[in-house]
Amino acid sequence: MESKTAVLSDSEKTWLSGIGANPSLLALIILVIFFSLLNPRFFTLSNLFNILDLASLLVITSLSLAFILMMGSIDLSVEGVVGLCSVVASLLVKNFSNSNDFGFLALIICGLVGGGFGFLNGFILSRFKIPSFMVTLGIGYITTGLGVLITRGNPVVITDWNFRLLSLGKVGFLPFPFILALGLFFVIWFISERTAFGRYVLALGGDETIVQDLGVPTSKIKTKAFLIGGILYGIVGALLTARLGSGDITAPLGFTFDSICACVLGGIAITGGVGNIPRAIIGAFILTILRNGMVLMGISPYVQEGIIGVVLIATVALTIDREKIKIMK
Repeated sequence: MESKTAVLSDSEKTWLSGIGANPSLLALIILVIFFSLLNPRFFTLSNLFNILDLASLLVITSLSLAFILMMGSIDLSVEGVVGLCSVVASLLVKNFSNSNDFGFLALIICGLVGGGFGFLNGFILSRFKIPSFMVTLGIGYITTGLGVLITRGNPVVITDWNFRLLSLGKVGFLPFPFILALGLFFVIWFISERTAFGRYVLALGGDETIVQDLGVPTSKIKTKAFLIGGILYGIVGALLTARLGSGDITAPLGFTFDSICACVLGGIAITGGVGNIPRAIIGAFILTILRNGMVLMGISPYVQEGIIGVVLIATVALTIDREKIKIMK
């Protein structure tokens, strides 16, 4: 009897090799299968759309941090800038505190405010050669202090329901924040893959000295990377206000850790020089799905954070290039 052997087509081989070459994508697929088998509520349309909505803000902050981490730097001002921009947004739209009514223009203004602090981060660390973790930590404290000073620590409740559609609205079945995050992904991906700036960002993370010897203005590259990050933080701050219905300096608590964690889980090296923009998105969804699945399983929030911490440490331990361990630029 003639034996029959299954033969994979070229496209199937390419698809499988692509997954094998990307451990983070494989981990994402395994997570989806695992939680789908464990809980029938996971793989439902309502929960999948919920995951898209929950991941949206994390995707945007991860996009900005991806640039910075690939460059070999780090940004610890995420929570401060997002929180301050959340407060700014709440004061620009209809609220119980003043008569302002900037509407959707508040989103653009918040992007500019965030971009201003991002530029400040990049300028200070480039001009004065201070490690990025020190500069951004300081800016994080400054922006948090400004937010508390403006609001006296109290949330600013908004009454502009049209503005809230930025976060609560949908385009068809898809949450609007996800549509916005998707659009920003394509913009950032284009900058990363199709411009000289994007290539220099990755090269800086590889070996800054070589890039400088080639005559590349590394200070400008760093400043632009942090500027882009700040703009995206500002947008997230406005979306956060639209989602919560108030501007609160404490609302983005945990955003910094989650964004760094998403990038690392996606395969972006914290030592720089390794990674790409899609990996940040994959990491954001890994973290969101992991949290969503644990919630459906009824796992305590405290245990959830512990599990995520263990996963993060294991990921870094398995992927870090120990020959490049150094103080962040």
